[in-house]
Amino acid sequence: MKSTKKRPAKKTDNPIIGKLLRLKYKINEAYRNGGSSFKNIGDKKWVMNLISDVRNNNLTKLSKEDMLHCNGLWRTYEGK
Repeated sequence: MKSTKKRPAKKTDNPIIGKLLRLKYKINEAYRNGGSSFKNIGDKKWVMNLISDVRNNNLTKLSKEDMLHCNGLWRTYEGK
């Protein structure tokens, strides 16, 4: 099978946004490879809302709950 192109995260001054964008790309990749899943769509919407919150409020740190949720999403979508 031909390997998929790795698209770099968009460059921003805030490193949190780059990491969240990479997570969003992972979820998109899992959605495309694994077919349709409402769980994937919900996870992607959650990450996109978090990205917009970080951008709009110029956040430099995430809350503990958001970090734990993001880490769980990384573990979920890393192997897919």
